[in-house]
Amino acid sequence: MALVETMRTRILIATFFLAAIAAPGAMAQNSDLAVLLGVTFPATQVNSTHVSTSAGASVQINYAYQIWGSAHSSLYMEFPVVISAGSGTNVSVLGVTASQGATVLFTPGVRIKVPLHARLSLYAAAGGGIGAFGGNRVVVTHGQVSVGHHSVSPAMDFGGGLDIRLTRLLSLRGEVRDFVSRAGLGGVAGRNHVIGQAGVAFHF
Repeated sequence: MALVETMRTRILIATFFLAAIAAPGAMAQNSDLAVLLGVTFPATQVNSTHVSTSAGASVQINYAYQIWGSAHSSLYMEFPVVISAGSGTNVSVLGVTASQGATVLFTPGVRIKVPLHARLSLYAAAGGGIGAFGGNRVVVTHGQVSVGHHSVSPAMDFGGGLDIRLTRLLSLRGEVRDFVSRAGLGGVAGRNHVIGQAGVAFHF
């Protein structure tokens, strides 16, 4: 049942994303489509009862269109889809838990871009949506048990980045975002999934 729910969530994410790309361009004075690759920053948490670590790789596809602009700043609506695959380990007084799986995040929101130069801009972004977390979990106590698990959680993101315009149609982009979900998902003991990525953006 959980697997069916996760598949429905992923289909819903894909549907929203495709609808965003296909939306009429009447409002889009300047649109861009970014493809970014990166890593989930290693997260280590230590307290009196457990030690947990996590890390992984990720890809992001992000469509955005401008809804307002001036010489000093621009406001965009954006539709980022992030897919992250990684692993996590939790060591506690109860035993060792290792997890491995994939995470899909869809957090539509807004982006504010501030030009520093004709070809250089800083931006900040924030949004909210859903995340689907799935994978396998191995629990080692007195034996070894492999368990499949799938979870869906509300998610939000915030972060910022740098955009370097190479031509009228192409730019280099790098950013860091923190995706926040329910605690204990995606191999992370806490709520934060910090992802750093870099890649290219196509402007049209």
